Amino acid sequence: MAEEEVIFVRRASGLVREVGAFTALSFVLGHVIGGGINFHSTMDAIKYPGASMPMAFVIAGIPSVLLGVSFALMAVMMPRAGGDYIFITRAMDPIVGFMSSWAFWFTEAISFGIIGAFDSWFFGLSLWIYGMMTHNQGLMNTGTWMQSAMGQIIVGCILVIIFSVLALVGMRLFGAIMNVIVGIPLITGIITIGYFAMGTATPGLAQAQFNAIFGSGAWGKVFKAATDAGFSLQQYAMGSNFASTMGAATPATWAYIGFTMSSFIGSEVKDPSRSLMISMALGTVVIMAYYVILSGTCWGAFGDFITAYTYAADKAPQALAAALGVANAPPGILPFFGAVLAYPNTAIMEIIAITGAIWLMNDIPSFLLVTSRQIFAWSFDRFFPEFLAAVNDRFHTPHWSIIVTMIVGFIGVFANAYSWFIALVGTTVLCIYRYLFDAMCAAIIPYSRPEIYDKGLKVMVAGVPLITILGIIAFAWWTYIFYFACLALDPLTIATYMVWMGFGLFIFVAYWAYNKSKGIDPTTIYKEIPPA
Repeated sequence: MAEEEVIFVRRASGLVREVGAFTALSFVLGHVIGGGINFHSTMDAIKYPGASMPMAFVIAGIPSVLLGVSFALMAVMMPRAGGDYIFITRAMDPIVGFMSSWAFWFTEAISFGIIGAFDSWFFGLSLWIYGMMTHNQGLMNTGTWMQSAMGQIIVGCILVIIFSVLALVGMRLFGAIMNVIVGIPLITGIITIGYFAMGTATPGLAQAQFNAIFGSGAWGKVFKAATDAGFSLQQYAMGSNFASTMGAATPATWAYIGFTMSSFIGSEVKDPSRSLMISMALGTVVIMAYYVILSGTCWGAFGDFITAYTYAADKAPQALAAALGVANAPPGILPFFGAVLAYPNTAIMEIIAITGAIWLMNDIPSFLLVTSRQIFAWSFDRFFPEFLAAVNDRFHTPHWSIIVTMIVGFIGVFANAYSWFIALVGTTVLCIYRYLFDAMCAAIIPYSRPEIYDKGLKVMVAGVPLITILGIIAFAWWTYIFYFACLALDPLTIATYMVWMGFGLFIFVAYWAYNKSKGIDPTTIYKEIPPA
């Protein structure tokens, strides 16, 4: 038996490089852009009084770009399935790499199903908003059902099944479909920016459009409903409180999660040195620009009316509904404000209303790939059940890893629909926890594993590797954001972390002992980069 067969499950991964640069970029954009920008960019203004939401996306975006470039550079050195699990275990320490990957897997696996159910709610809300604005009761009824618990369960499970089956039949078809479902909201998102920019450049346009839809004086009535409920510009004026802006950077960070996505399919990416740099380095820059421009123009068009509206929707929903002359007032999500500016073009209103829901749906296939490839990587290294590293001979997909991910996805669907588990996930904190180790790995890899570093793109700045500089800055910046993120933790979430991370440590120690008993030295496994 050859030495590499003893170290790993088999000589080759069985995965095939079928993903091009454009598709890799689509997976990154699909994973990242979704509910974060469409919800948090407007609705969090009342949770963080005086925050500048566009600035919050800048604060979270800069370290994301730094880490995105670092990830791309590391992925070029080690283009393998598993992403940063491979980087950290090979360049820093095996247990640190496994535990940070274990933490991230928890957030991705549960979120895979949660987003499926949540997307039903989002699609339903989008249809309801459009139906409300165009007086279409049938669409409003459909939207209401999709937002119900049963609607979320049915639609969520259907989405999980559809994308799991597509993932099983090969990356070529899966990638082609992803290109289409990402391209559509990217175009409609640009259209939305165009309307917001028009509103920003034309003072009073947003107010006139709002009054045209909801009746003369509706804009002022919204401010009155909010003021009567306790709203004041002195407290909530956008950009008046930097501490609140830093607090808002936590949900903004959540909106960036996934810019590392293409590194997890490194074994399936063609021309890694080009495709991985484009998808992660350039992709993160594109995402940040999209977020900042979209949120910035939205706030430029509507200003503090956004905060007044969301405040009234939260504190005085009946008064807001009366101000609008409707039975129930829609929440102040970003697509709602975009649709207002598109009035009276009902077709464009509908497109803008559902753009956010399509973006959210695109999270599902990317989450599925990230989660299944982490399982595959652990198994290929013999630190998880080895049958999960099996690859289908015809479709070249890790079928058992995908099936396990699908099962966990169903759990997430039911968890979201009944709203008892979301608070346990703590996605952002666990993700930033992982980012800290990623940044440290980027900083140290030219020195800890120079033979690996030499395989990548070596860029020097004043004699210092660029990846080291980026890693150090990203680590410092993420540490600052990590502090604010941890302030939001509650005892139940911390207890969940305790149980999950303790279980992960048990698995790692158990497999270390098991491999030793089989005559396999785990230190040898982690000295080698797995075969492609």
